[in-house]
Amino acid sequence: MPPVHVVTDTNTVVSGLLWYGNPRRVLDATRTRAITLSTSAQLLAELAEVLQRPKFAQRLARANVTPHTLVFGYAALARLVDA
Repeated sequence: MPPVHVVTDTNTVVSGLLWYGNPRRVLDATRTRAITLSTSAQLLAELAEVLQRPKFAQRLARANVTPHTLVFGYAALARLVDA
């Protein structure tokens, strides 16, 4: 079976990084190499901007992570492609 390639939108990535549920399962499937996740520099920039919004501050503090840490980790998980 050929590998499954997935591109997620920023809302899905934020949900997967900060909560549990189906978006987290996508990230977990990437970690186990069940799927290949692709992203672009533009999507990473958007993710960084969104994670810095005040509505996520408390959630990030509880998880003891920074937006930069999450974006860096996500970038390492995904394959960077030109958009």
